[in-house]
Amino acid sequence: MKNFKKIISLSLLTIIGLTAVTGCSGKSADSDSETIRVGVCAGPYGDMFSEAIAPSLEEKGYKVDITEFSDYVQPNNALAENEIDVNMFQHSTYLKQFSEEHGLDLTYITEIPTAAMGVFSDKYKSLDDAKDGATVAIPNDDTNLSRALRVLAQTGIITLSPDIDPAKATVDDISENPKNLSFTEVSAEILPSVLDSTDFAVINGNYAIGAGLKLSDAVYNEELAEGYFNVIAVRTSDKDAQFAKDIVDIVHSDKFRSVIEDENNQYSAFARPSAYND
Repeated sequence: MKNFKKIISLSLLTIIGLTAVTGCSGKSADSDSETIRVGVCAGPYGDMFSEAIAPSLEEKGYKVDITEFSDYVQPNNALAENEIDVNMFQHSTYLKQFSEEHGLDLTYITEIPTAAMGVFSDKYKSLDDAKDGATVAIPNDDTNLSRALRVLAQTGIITLSPDIDPAKATVDDISENPKNLSFTEVSAEILPSVLDSTDFAVINGNYAIGAGLKLSDAVYNEELAEGYFNVIAVRTSDKDAQFAKDIVDIVHSDKFRSVIEDENNQYSAFARPSAYND
């Protein structure tokens, strides 16, 4: 982390220095191209930006500088602190909740195709085969924890109380658990690493893919609801900026869709948001 902070600090100093020389923030020293600083997490969404969005931005004359973060906290803080201009790693429900909890003025400009959350197991081929008292690892952050419980409820292996807000569900809100499942809460990004020590793990699609898991190998794949498609976020003050409009246009272009729908790419099995073909 210390090395990472040094890199960010050096990048900021470089940007400040360029501003002093050119008198124009965000401009490259050797051209008049605007630099778009992008934050991603390791996995398919960083790949998606690099492969399906960045080339078209470069064709429009932008320079693209991508920074990879190691968790779900840094990219939003970096965006709010003007260390990056865009991030692409989270669904809109998480963005809204994180922004409210931390007092950040962030918004999203478009949804993108998204890898659904999956229930994975190294020991079972089906949730129906789970033994009494089977262990299940789920994310420990509030948004993804409630999402994981809703995914399990979709399968019928548990039932959530009808009296609660499903978006805020916790393990205490499970009303029926006929197999007496035991739950362990861990950081979302390390869930793939606990597969060998638990019976099932409910894993975000991007972390599953990043760990070399195939979505098709999950014993169950989530039916994505509105609010759980990943998004491209910016500072609210930039939502009408030209670079934001250009990104939205690219995401709704035939060229973007050709990358997503290529069966040789990892994105071909991703769920599409309702406005995907607009």
